Amino acid sequence: MVLALSLPALAGLKEKQVIGTWTYSVDTGSEMLTGNLEFKKSEGALTGEVHTDQGEFIMMEKVEIRDNNVLYFEVPTDYDILKISVTIDKKSYTGTIASSQGDLAVSGVKKE
Repeated sequence: MVLALSLPALAGLKEKQVIGTWTYSVDTGSEMLTGNLEFKKSEGALTGEVHTDQGEFIMMEKVEIRDNNVLYFEVPTDYDILKISVTIDKKSYTGTIASSQGDLAVSGVKKE
């Protein structure tokens, strides 16, 4: 019985938990960046798009679920490739954006 109760905890993050629209906010120290992350399944793989509150649209690359409920994806910009790792806990997440300029914290919630 104990084994049956612990199996869901070992199951890890599933694509269906990721698919949908999530908010994001990043404090750069000089400004707060906000917008939405939209994840879909396309041709058998997770894909994603960033929609900034400033009206920009950027396609994600390398969207993948990793161990320990970590979602990893990359966002190419004109000057760098942002490498983003977030840990999803039900309907919210926290994580890090790594770039050549340094690391920034990112967080958000899933929109219903």
